[in-house]
Amino acid sequence: MTNVLLVVLTAVIAFFTYLVWLVYDRIAWLTGSMETYSALMLRIEAARGVSGTPIEVVWWDPTIEPFPFTGAHGQPADLNRIYVGVPLRHRRQQRTLNQRLLSALSGRDP
Repeated sequence: MTNVLLVVLTAVIAFFTYLVWLVYDRIAWLTGSMETYSALMLRIEAARGVSGTPIEVVWWDPTIEPFPFTGAHGQPADLNRIYVGVPLRHRRQQRTLNQRLLSALSGRDP
C-alpha cells in the first residue's frame, strides 16, 4: 500500500512539474515576443524621427565596450542617438557558465 501511495504522489508531482514547465515556457515566449515588438516599434519610430529628422539607432555589443552613458539624475535625455543592445546569442564574446550563474543568482543581467 505504501509503495502505491509513493508512486501516485510521484506521478502527481511529475504532472504538476510538467504544468509549471509549460506555464514558464509560455511566459518566456510572451516576454520574447513583447521585446521583439518593442524593439521593432522603437526602430520604426526612430526612422520617422522628430520634426522630420530621423534618430540614429546604433546596435551595441556591451561585451566589446560598455554602453556610452553621459546622463545624470534630473538631466534631459539626449535623443539624437539610441543604443540598442545586441541580442545575447549574437554577441561576440559569449558569457561563461560562471558569469551566467552569477548574474542569475544576483538577479542582474549585464
